[in-house]
Amino acid sequence: MNSADETTQPSHLKSDILRSLVKLPPMPQIILKARETMANPNAGLRDLARIIENDQALVAKVLSLANSAYYGISGQVSSIQHASVLLGLKTLGTLITMSASSVLLNRELKGYHLAPQAIWRHSLSSALAAREIAERRFPGTEADAFIVGLLHDAGKMILDPFVCSRREDKPDAFPAQGWLTETHEIELLGVDHAEIMALACRFWRFPEPQVKGIRFHHHPAQSSQSALAYVAHLGHVLSQRAGFGCSANAAPVLEDGVLEFLALQPAEVDELQHHMIQELERLEEALH
Repeated sequence: MNSADETTQPSHLKSDILRSLVKLPPMPQIILKARETMANPNAGLRDLARIIENDQALVAKVLSLANSAYYGISGQVSSIQHASVLLGLKTLGTLITMSASSVLLNRELKGYHLAPQAIWRHSLSSALAAREIAERRFPGTEADAFIVGLLHDAGKMILDPFVCSRREDKPDAFPAQGWLTETHEIELLGVDHAEIMALACRFWRFPEPQVKGIRFHHHPAQSSQSALAYVAHLGHVLSQRAGFGCSANAAPVLEDGVLEFLALQPAEVDELQHHMIQELERLEEALH
């Protein structure tokens, strides 16, 4: 095999991908700051409001959502400080996280053949489901679950340029139809989106429980009993089952033992999916 062939092998590509992490733009630090503020028992509404007041684009997004029918106070919110009083710490934190994440996630992934709305819709629905699961089974972790649900597939943003290049070099190696699974990613690139996003999150200094939740969202049994990995996995599967996956023909697979770990009955799972669909529809209406 000549050197040109060798440079296209997954092991070489993985090295290139790992080196590319140092060139990543910073994750919206507002997400981390909002999470830290909400976790601080000494912080208050004013502290959370101050985080975004200097980012006018984000302020506009948050106020638009706050004034939507979704939160039931349409037209009453005139400032971030006002929103913090009317909505409370937890809701304002969720608004900040959603608004900041939408900038990262709502874009086309040409290598994966995904339209901008596809990954955002899947991410948001997964986050909504993960948050409710956490609320029921692991109170106090709702904010972390929401962030992990939102960002669990964001590694595809990092891998997409390499996927595009690989498609040009080796088009026959790609599935003729359907999405690019984590198995395909490893075969073609030497790394999958969960691993690369976990590494990126460590680079961005995310809390380790969130990193582990993202890293093992496909295989929570490998996570050393990470509650966030199990929560994210079920949120991801419920999103796919509801038709909000990143591919029309992707069959959602729930890993063995997940419902037992989460102490959920099938009827409760159906209820969670129904709630997720309702919440997503209401939020999409608000976002538009």
